[in-house]
Amino acid sequence: MDAQKFGAFLAQIRKENGLTQAQLAQRIQVTDKAVSRWERGRGFPDINLLEPLAGALGISLLELMQSERNPADTVTNEAASAALRDTVHVARLHGRRIVRRFLAAAAAVLALACLWMLLSGLAPRADVFLHDYSVLPGGDVMTIRVGVAGSMGYIRSCTDRSDDPSRMELRFYSAYGGLNSKLGARNVFLLPLREDCTQICFEGGDGLRVILQKNSSTGVWERAPADPLP
Repeated sequence: MDAQKFGAFLAQIRKENGLTQAQLAQRIQVTDKAVSRWERGRGFPDINLLEPLAGALGISLLELMQSERNPADTVTNEAASAALRDTVHVARLHGRRIVRRFLAAAAAVLALACLWMLLSGLAPRADVFLHDYSVLPGGDVMTIRVGVAGSMGYIRSCTDRSDDPSRMELRFYSAYGGLNSKLGARNVFLLPLREDCTQICFEGGDGLRVILQKNSSTGVWERAPADPLP
């Protein structure tokens, strides 16, 4: 079934009936843009529209499918078979179009979901507090368990952003999937302790807060008032 031939035949029969594209479109309840697209050979009507379209034009379905007039009572088996093949062809074209649209929509949704997950995973958290901590045997690694001050939200990771060897400046990040997702969430982190490190700070909305500090006399890590650093 040739789209250009179909479009030219459709335009011819429409004009013979004295119909505009808008009037024909109204009869079969589509837009005039759809009719214009068909007549320009840019596609075929939906298979469910073929019979109403033939009726609106006053021609047989076979004539519409063959894109040519047939003398009365001269329908052959070959013509009927060709019309059937054309109908199947149109149905396949529409099926492929629907599949392509579905795949495109699915790809767009997936891309938006991935972007949202990525952005939410990069969002720093300013409301993290320290539950408890312990120094592992050997004194070179500390385990901290943290939480979120609000009732919702999870933590994915933390990084030390300090260039000062005497302290850590920990920034925490949200879990993948948004603030309310457990995907990738953690609340326990291992911190490698440098020998000259004496302070551990959390980054928050009000700046750095000293959370733990090393007692200069005993060498024991102790909680500190969570006051912002200057």
